[in-house]
Amino acid sequence: MLSTKSGSHTPIFIVGPPRSGTSLLSAILCSHSRIACGPETDLFRAIPLETAVQTVREKDWRQLAVLQLKSILYPDGKSMLSHFGLTEQSINKYLCTQEPTASAIYSAIPAAFAYRHGKARWAEKTPRHIMYADTIRLLYPDAKIIRIIRDPRDSIPSVVKNIGLSKSFVGEFYRWMSVYEQSEPFFRDDSGSVTVRYEDLVVNPSKEVGAICKFIGEDFEPEMLERSGADLVRVETETWKGDIDKRINADCIYDWKRKLSHRVAKAGSIICYEALEAFRYPEGIKPKRDIKVFPLGENFGVVNESFIIDSAQNGIRYSTAGKSYPTSISEAFVCHQDVLIGDLPLGKGAMERVWNSMNAILRIISRFVRGTPVKVDPNIQLGVGTLSRVVTAVALRFGHKTRIG
Repeated sequence: MLSTKSGSHTPIFIVGPPRSGTSLLSAILCSHSRIACGPETDLFRAIPLETAVQTVREKDWRQLAVLQLKSILYPDGKSMLSHFGLTEQSINKYLCTQEPTASAIYSAIPAAFAYRHGKARWAEKTPRHIMYADTIRLLYPDAKIIRIIRDPRDSIPSVVKNIGLSKSFVGEFYRWMSVYEQSEPFFRDDSGSVTVRYEDLVVNPSKEVGAICKFIGEDFEPEMLERSGADLVRVETETWKGDIDKRINADCIYDWKRKLSHRVAKAGSIICYEALEAFRYPEGIKPKRDIKVFPLGENFGVVNESFIIDSAQNGIRYSTAGKSYPTSISEAFVCHQDVLIGDLPLGKGAMERVWNSMNAILRIISRFVRGTPVKVDPNIQLGVGTLSRVVTAVALRFGHKTRIG
């Protein structure tokens, strides 16, 4: 673990899956006398790294950066600057002290926010930035990255209820596991990062926060547990964060045992088995049979939820073969010929979806002609929408139908 001298000014990033305790942790750190943390920024998605790099190559890069940051809106329609209580002038004032680097653009809002609140150090909390850990490390070699994890069988019901990514428990279990699989190598190898279990934080907050303070190079302040800075890390429309300044309560730990149906809990315990084992969560279920599916995208668990839950009762798990989100539809039929075909990623734009659908159909027919038909289970939907149904019909006609589960 990297050591940081007391009084450090290195930034702190708080990341993790949704509803895992990132808001609680950011409220705790924001209540430190030297640390400021505002609402979520989602900056690395709002301003792709390529855009930031191109911006700082321009002569008027500061003005361009201010315009880019000003244009970022929250779901409530208000600008990010307004939620942080900042102005264009305050952002420009910070940028005038910086060299033209991408990190200067990403630092502008949290740094100006820290200055506004008289804090010497800034933290940034965006759960989604768990998928940008490599970018964070590239831009901030000395940054401290804190990943907070919660048993997905507890966090996902809250995701389904509050955030609305989908109403499918199984789809969210797959999404959670995809985040784990893609980000785990970074956190396993990066010495400037630490992982905190939500359960440990709420059971023994003084001990865990003390360890976090040691990690980031700050003195533990008992006032941190009072979370006086909670109002700074949430916005009015985020009603599900209304309790982050209430008494830290461990009663909700492993609530899934009481609230999730046995069938759904078993499906989640099988889908997330490796992660549950890695984080020492109880009652993970090792699959009796692991069926590889490619590609296994976001829709696979959603449209096949009942089928997957039924299969899980028999110890059968569908898991991803290769990348969860392939860059090309051709990968499904060229690179992974011996696995079941799953959720077809046809793209978002109309022309892209038409092109990829035609490409998929040609690949399916070509495989049939060569005597190596694609494997497809007639019980599994390959996607949603008209084009996906057309591709599904072609796959069932020219593929090798294999009933599984």
